[in-house]
Amino acid sequence: MSTSTIATDYIQAETNQFPKRPAITLPVALGAASLSIWIWLAFLRPMHTLGALLTAIVFAVAFTLLAYSPSLSLVFRKTTSPALQRELARCAAVFVFLLFFVPEYAARVRPPFVRSAILLAIFIGLWAALFRDSLKEADSQDEETPRNTSWPILEAAVLLAGLTYFAVKKYLVFGYVGQDLAYFGQIMHTTLHGHLFWGSLLQDVLYSHPVTTDFAGHNSPIMFLFLPFYAIFQSPITLLVLRNITMVACAYPVFRIAKLSSTDRAARIWAVAFLLVPVIFYQSVFDFYPLSFVALPVLFTILYYLEGKFRPFTIAFFFTLAVREDLALFAVCLAVVALVQRKSMRWIALPLIAGLVWGVLSYKVVLPHALNGASFVTDACFSHLGATPTEMLTHVCSSPQTTVLTRNNIVYLKQLLTPTGLLLPFGSSLVIASFPFLAINLLAGAGKCITTVIYAQYSVVPATVLFIAALLFSTNSKSKLASLSRLRLSSSRVAPLITLALTVATLAFATGKAQFDEISKQPWDAEAHKVAAMIPSDASLAAPRYMLPAVANRDCLYQTHRLYQYHHPVYEYLVLDKDWAHINAAAEYETAYRQLLATAPVDPRFQVIYESPNYLVLRDPAMHGVGCFPNANGGQQ
Repeated sequence: MSTSTIATDYIQAETNQFPKRPAITLPVALGAASLSIWIWLAFLRPMHTLGALLTAIVFAVAFTLLAYSPSLSLVFRKTTSPALQRELARCAAVFVFLLFFVPEYAARVRPPFVRSAILLAIFIGLWAALFRDSLKEADSQDEETPRNTSWPILEAAVLLAGLTYFAVKKYLVFGYVGQDLAYFGQIMHTTLHGHLFWGSLLQDVLYSHPVTTDFAGHNSPIMFLFLPFYAIFQSPITLLVLRNITMVACAYPVFRIAKLSSTDRAARIWAVAFLLVPVIFYQSVFDFYPLSFVALPVLFTILYYLEGKFRPFTIAFFFTLAVREDLALFAVCLAVVALVQRKSMRWIALPLIAGLVWGVLSYKVVLPHALNGASFVTDACFSHLGATPTEMLTHVCSSPQTTVLTRNNIVYLKQLLTPTGLLLPFGSSLVIASFPFLAINLLAGAGKCITTVIYAQYSVVPATVLFIAALLFSTNSKSKLASLSRLRLSSSRVAPLITLALTVATLAFATGKAQFDEISKQPWDAEAHKVAAMIPSDASLAAPRYMLPAVANRDCLYQTHRLYQYHHPVYEYLVLDKDWAHINAAAEYETAYRQLLATAPVDPRFQVIYESPNYLVLRDPAMHGVGCFPNANGGQQ
C-alpha cells in the first residue's frame, strides 16, 4: 500500500471520527432569546432586564450542550452526526412560538401565574417531543406502528363522555344563559305536538308581530333530524348530547384529511388538535345552536373534494347547505376555490349553482313566507354601521377603527388565528371559504351581537376552514414559510405537534373564571329546581331565563326580564327571582324587571302560591287553559 493511500485513509478516518460540526447558532439563539423574553414578561418583569439576559445565556448554553456536545448526545444514542446536531438545535427554535402570546403579557393586567406556568409547560413538552422525534429519526426507528383503531375510538369516547358530563352538569346547575337552549327545546316539543318549530319564547318578541315558525329567522332543515331523538327523550339534554356527538365525530374527517399527506400518527395528532381548538371545544359546553352542527358536513365536504370523490362530495355538500341559509356563501366560495385550483367544471358548477339557488330559495321564498309580513324588531347586529348598504359601506371605509378594527375584534382574531399559526391558513386557497364569515363576524362584532366571542357558534365555519387550510399548507406546501413553520425538521409530526401546542395554549388563555362558574353549583340551585318542579307541565309560564331549559317542554313560555316586550304574553304562572344578579341580563332590562317585582305581588289577578327570600311564584287562574299560538288575525288560539 502506498504512502499516499495510507495518508488518505488516515485523513478519512479522522474526518469520520471527528466530523465537521454544523452551525447551530441561529436556532439556538432564536429559541433562547424568545424563551428569555417570554419568561421575563411572565415572571421577571419587576426585575431589571439583566434577568432576561442571564436567562437567555442559560438557555443558549443548555440548548447548545444538548445539540452540540457528543458526550451528552451519547446519553441518548450511540452515535452522533452533524445532521442530528442540526435537528436537535432546530428543536430549540420552537420557543419562538411563545412570542405569539406576548400581546397577552403586554396588556395592563398580566396573566395569572398558573396560566403562565401551563403555557411554559406546554412548550417545554413540545420541545421534548420534537427532541425525542429527532433522535428516533436519526436512529432510523420506524415512526409508524401497527394500526390500532380501538385506542382512538376509546379516546374519542372518553372525550365525548367528559364534555357531555360538563354540558349536562351546566344544565343541572342552571349555568346556561337559558333562553336559546330552552327555545330549541320548546320548538322540538311544539313540532311533536303539531306546530312546526313554533316557539313563543323568541317568536313573540323578536319580530314586529308574532310568527309561527323558526323558519322566519333561519332556513335550517337540519332541525328535522333532531326530532326523532327528541321524541325518545324529551329534554334539552337530548340536544346537547346530539351536538356533542357531532362535534367529537369531527375528528374522523380531520384524520382522513390529514392522512392524505401525512402519517397515521401525525393524522391522529391533527384530529386531537382540531377538537381542542377553542371554538370547537367550547361548542360542546356552550348554549345549543343548530349552526354548531355545520362543522361535520363541512369537513366531509372538504375531504371528498380533496379526494376527488364527486358523489359523496355532493351528499356532504347538501348536508352543509341544510344547516342554515347563510351556508350559501360557503358554497359560492368553494366554487371560487375550485376555480383557483383549476378543477373540472362540475366541481365549480355544482357549488356555485347550488349555492345561488339555496340563497335565492332561502332569502326570497322560505324566510319571507315564514315571516308573513313581519320583520325583526331591530337589526341589532349591523344597525351600528348604518341604515342602508351605502351608508354602512361609507361608515366602514371612513372609520375602520370603530367598525372593524375594534379592540374586541382584534382580540377575537388573535384567539381565532393563534391555533393555526396566525398566517399559515392564508397559504392555502381554501382559506377563501372563510372570508365571508370572518367579515360578517367582524362587522357585527362592534355592535350588540356576540359574533366575536370565541365561544359562540358564529365562528364554527371560519375556525373549521382556517384549521384545514393551515393543515393543508403545513403538510403539502414546499414554500419557505411552510418549511419554517415546521422548523425545517424532518419528522411528519412537527406541524401537528406545534398546532396542538398552540391550540392547547390558546384554550388555556380562553378559559377563565367565567367558564368554571358556569359549571359550579350555586347556593340557590336546589330551590330553583324545587320551584321549576312545582309548575304543571302543561301550564303557560314566565320564568327567569336561566330556569327556562328546565321547563322548556310547553307551548307558552316567556322570559320574565323581557316580559314587557312580548306582543301577547300568555302565562298562568309567573316565577320571579328576587335577585337581579342571578338573571345575568343586560342592564337595560333591570328597571323594568324591578318594577315587575314591585307590582306583580299586589296585582289582584295573581295569587301568591310560593314565596321565599329568593323566589316569588304567582298564579293567574284566569289564564288556565288559554292558548298562545298566533292565529291569522294576530291573536291567540
